[in-house]
Amino acid sequence: MLLSLSLFAGPSLAAPTLAQQIEAIEASHGSEPPEVVARLRPLEAQARALGGDNLRVFLAAWGYAHGMMDQFTVVDAATAELIDLGEREGNAAAMASALALRATVLQLSGRLSVAYDWVNASLPWVEKTQDEPLRYWVFMTAGNLSLATGHLQEGLRSYAAASRSAQAQSNPRRGAQAHMALAPIRLVLHDIDGARADAQQAFRLAESAGSLPLQLAAKLIESLAEEEAGRGPARDQAREQARRLAAQIEPTLAASAAAVNPASGSATWFNTQAEVVQELADLHLSARNFVAAQRYAETALKLARQEGDDDAVAVATISSGLARLGLRQKAPGDQLVNEGLASLEKQGRKVRLLEQLNRYAGLLDALGDAAGALRQSRKALGLEAELVRNDRVSTVLELQRRSSFEQNQRALESLKHDNELQASQLERHRSERRLTLGLALALLIVVLLTVALYRRARKANRTLQAHNAELAYVGLHDRVTGLPNRRALERRARELGNESFIGLGIAINRFSRIMGSLGHAAGDDLLCQVAGRLKSVVEAAGGRLYRMDGLSFGAIVPALGDDAALRGLLDRLLLVMQPVFEVQRQQLAVTLSIGAAEYPRHGAQTSDVAKAIQLAMRQAQGQPGNSAVVFTQGLLADQQDRLQLEARLSQALERGELELFYQAQCDLRTRRLSGFEALLRWRSPDGLIPPDRFIPLAEESGLIVPIGRWVLQQACRQAKVWHDSGLGRPLMAINISPRQFQHPEFMATVREALESAGIDPHFIELEITEGAMMDDAESTIAKMAELRALGLHLAIDDFGTGYSSLAYLKRFPINRLKIDRAFVRDLGQDEGGAAIVQAMIQLSHSLGMTVVAEGVEDAAQEACLRGWQCDVMQGFGYARPVPVADATAFLQKCHGEAGVAA
Repeated sequence: MLLSLSLFAGPSLAAPTLAQQIEAIEASHGSEPPEVVARLRPLEAQARALGGDNLRVFLAAWGYAHGMMDQFTVVDAATAELIDLGEREGNAAAMASALALRATVLQLSGRLSVAYDWVNASLPWVEKTQDEPLRYWVFMTAGNLSLATGHLQEGLRSYAAASRSAQAQSNPRRGAQAHMALAPIRLVLHDIDGARADAQQAFRLAESAGSLPLQLAAKLIESLAEEEAGRGPARDQAREQARRLAAQIEPTLAASAAAVNPASGSATWFNTQAEVVQELADLHLSARNFVAAQRYAETALKLARQEGDDDAVAVATISSGLARLGLRQKAPGDQLVNEGLASLEKQGRKVRLLEQLNRYAGLLDALGDAAGALRQSRKALGLEAELVRNDRVSTVLELQRRSSFEQNQRALESLKHDNELQASQLERHRSERRLTLGLALALLIVVLLTVALYRRARKANRTLQAHNAELAYVGLHDRVTGLPNRRALERRARELGNESFIGLGIAINRFSRIMGSLGHAAGDDLLCQVAGRLKSVVEAAGGRLYRMDGLSFGAIVPALGDDAALRGLLDRLLLVMQPVFEVQRQQLAVTLSIGAAEYPRHGAQTSDVAKAIQLAMRQAQGQPGNSAVVFTQGLLADQQDRLQLEARLSQALERGELELFYQAQCDLRTRRLSGFEALLRWRSPDGLIPPDRFIPLAEESGLIVPIGRWVLQQACRQAKVWHDSGLGRPLMAINISPRQFQHPEFMATVREALESAGIDPHFIELEITEGAMMDDAESTIAKMAELRALGLHLAIDDFGTGYSSLAYLKRFPINRLKIDRAFVRDLGQDEGGAAIVQAMIQLSHSLGMTVVAEGVEDAAQEACLRGWQCDVMQGFGYARPVPVADATAFLQKCHGEAGVAA
């Protein structure tokens, strides 16, 4: 549901007359972008002369109309001018308009995730203005994109804010649109009464505004709400009212298949039950309600086929397939999705095809099919690149068309001049004097026209050259950092030919966690600061820095002659990262993983060198902190070993090669056994394989999800065995991997493990790493609240190694904090480390949490921790990880001596 940009015009404008003209143009011709452009062009000079909000309204309408015609380069220019206006005059409405315009155009081109980030960036700006029409447009756009990207709660909040703005304007049409957007979300979230109330309010407002299409949409939603509530008579009454409304507006709908234009009230909105049912199917998919999603998708498919709408049939087919995938019906799900995608491709619906490819990839990733998600993401990226290329070509063709139009105008003027000459020749027979004057006048006109035409031609050529230069620059540069992009790097590599060079791949470690904690705006700020430091070092070595993608940079540097010089360059790149970065008044420590390879020493082709750089960078990412790795042939062998190890690991669970070791935990006050931590071990035919070798591989490949399910089940069963044996009831701590925690079936897995073991949840503790919590803090808080409601204990593992915020720490519903062994190792030797550990203990106690210190190996460390009132210790100083038989013997010994701490 895209909204017309005439909503930008608000009561705060200095010259309402101009704003009213623009709004009238949008309202009357919003479904005809070329007509909007033609009518706006004469107003440009007046808007620029007035400046301020008048110019803002004009630029927003101008950019939106060109976006509807797929001329996104013109939109980029309008957006840039709006940003310049906002920064120059401190105009918050201009900044909000620029960012929301960019989001809207990205939505039109199918790039929904990027559009979602842009509209979120506009929200702080729109909060600074009281321009209610602008606020309404931005909040409605934010709601649309939140739904399109699966953020239902955010969509609910945005539509509610839009409803309040519509009420403040006393605009019943816009109020009806906002309530119409709210009703399907509430229906999906099982708020039946809320959905019915919104649909009924939307109907009353639409009736007040005289909008039959909105009345029809409201009654269709109301009938579905009554059906969900099981109220048959009320459902039938709503359906009958919808049928009568459809009969009234059917003639106008047939002639109004244009785009949505709420400003004029001629929106088709939801005109059929098929459209309403399809919207609900998509919302249920976003909420992962796959059973309901399948039911609505199949209904939408049936209705779309009855209406003969090929586009709707394709989308409903895809939604049905996605629902089946969510229900683990892979073969029929993939078949339906591919059938729908093929239909959209055959129809040439490329933007719609891009949206559906991204939905497909997102669901596959959420279901743990990383390889399938990657394949669909590649298709989506290829299609997106094609759309961007088409945008550039269409823009150039439009400029050429305008140039051709001007040439025709000059030809017409020349023809007019010829006619005047002929008339003067006839007049010559009447008067020699009049002939002389006529010839002089004609000669003067010729000179003036020639000069004017020459100047106009030069100006047109300069404009075309400037646009071409702008297109070339945009195609080869990153918008955030201003650095050359991946295409520029590939072009430079081709230009070098057989000349030797060094290629670098540079990744920012844990960047997604910083984004999850501080937001996208802070992430962009940090990227620019990192790029500035790296650029100074790379350019000092005679090279050039490039922005490759969201998390990494690349560089090409002339060959340095020897390995020592290359190592010196890498050390300088790592060293320049050591000073902390300041972002949004917070200090951040950033580390890099760098891979390096040289052409042609490490590859006969540039593509081989690129693979070598990736291998080296992946090796660096496996090392802690700042690290840089130069490619060697040994890395290829390591990669083959990893692939073989992954293949063996995929069969280890079935072959019974995995087992659990248990490490005892000690109550520091009484030095009595308080619990065990379950630790995964792999006993392969070749012997025990270290956990730090296979667990990261399982996390990366997705095998950690089934392995983690097995660990959870085994640990719960063993805890139950110990409890039933009469040896006490020690707490069982179980590690949960980040990927397992974020899996959509995690909560069901936990409930199944508890129920099958018959264990009291109060004696089970789930340990979740600090990094996993911060990847999506708000979602984590909700999921942890569910776990606590089951009666489980929760602990934050490896605290102090990530980017967690104290503001979030106090909101996490956790019982225990585990101090990482890196902080415990140097107790008694490092005063700074000791102060940090003491502060962590005091902070945890002040928040009502107990503390476990990991890695305690000697009596001195134990004494320090006991003096600081640490609650529990774990480490070789008390007990090593042992198999279940040895752990049972240790439990029996402790029970016989002093019992087990409660």
